[in-house]
Amino acid sequence: MSIWILWGEDKSCKNTLAMSFPKPLVDMEFDIGGFDRANRNLPHLPIKDWVESGQIKLEQYIMPFQIGQLDPIQSIIRPSKIIVGMKELFYQFAGGFIKHLRDPDIKTIFVDTGTLLYEVTCTGYLQEKQEIQLNPDGSVKPKENLRVSLLPIEYREPYIRMRGFIYQAKAHGKNLVMTHHAADEYGMVRLSDGKIGEGKTGKRVLHGWGQLGDGADVVGHTYWDSKEQKPYFDVELAEVKELEGMTFTKPTYDKISGVINLLRNSMTPQERQIIIDQQANGMELEQIIKMLEMLKETA
Repeated sequence: MSIWILWGEDKSCKNTLAMSFPKPLVDMEFDIGGFDRANRNLPHLPIKDWVESGQIKLEQYIMPFQIGQLDPIQSIIRPSKIIVGMKELFYQFAGGFIKHLRDPDIKTIFVDTGTLLYEVTCTGYLQEKQEIQLNPDGSVKPKENLRVSLLPIEYREPYIRMRGFIYQAKAHGKNLVMTHHAADEYGMVRLSDGKIGEGKTGKRVLHGWGQLGDGADVVGHTYWDSKEQKPYFDVELAEVKELEGMTFTKPTYDKISGVINLLRNSMTPQERQIIIDQQANGMELEQIIKMLEMLKETA
C-alpha cells in the first residue's frame, strides 16, 4: 500500500507508469483520452494485454458543460455564472471511490488527473454555496449577490475532502496513484521594466492541490526525452529519503518499488551507497541484487 503523485507535461508517460502498478487496477479518468493513449503493449509493459484480460478497468468522469442558458427559439446561449453539474460529478466520483475502497479485489486506484479532481472538488463546493442563494426554480434570490469564487477560509473544506481520499486509501490498504498536469511557476522576478515583481520564473511545477507531500509516499516528475526516445521519472520527495534525487529510465512500479525495498532492507551504509550509486549508473535491479549478494558472500 502506497500513495504516489506523478506530475509532468502532456504525453510524458504519466499514465504508462501509473498502469504498471499492482493489479487489479481501476482507472478513474477525468482527463478523457489518457487511457486510450496508454492502452498499448510496450516492450517492457503489456498494458493492452492487462486491459483485455480485465486487470485494468476504466471509469470515466466527464466534466459537464458550463455554457449558461440555451434559448432554443433564437438558437443563442445566454452566459450564466450559475454552476451546474460539478457537485453531482464530485459525489459520483466519491461514491465510486468508496466502492473501490470496499472491494477486496482492487489493489490500485488510479486518479487521472488529481489536477482535475481538485478543480471538481473546489467548483463543486462553490456550487453548494451558490445553491443556498438560489430559489427552487434556479433563479437567484432577491438581494443575493451570486458567489463566483470561494473565500480563502472556505478552501478548508476542499482540502479536507482531498485529504480524505488519500487517508482512506491508506486506511483500506490500497495503492493510490494520482497524476497531475504541469503549470508555470510564479514568483518574484525581474520584470521587463527592470522592476522586481511577480511573474513566471521559467520553471514548471505540479498543477493542482499543493498539500500532497505530507500524505504521499513518493512524489515525482515524469518527462520524455525526445533525443533518447525514452521516458524518465525523477523522484522529488519520498518517504525513503535516499530515493530522492534518483532518476529512473523507462520507469515502472516494480523497478522503483524494488529499489525502495532494497533501501529499506539494506543493513549497512555501504550497501545503501551501492544501491544509490548503481541505480544512478543505470544498473538494472536484478544486477544490483546480485552485487549485494556477492558483497555478503565475501564479507
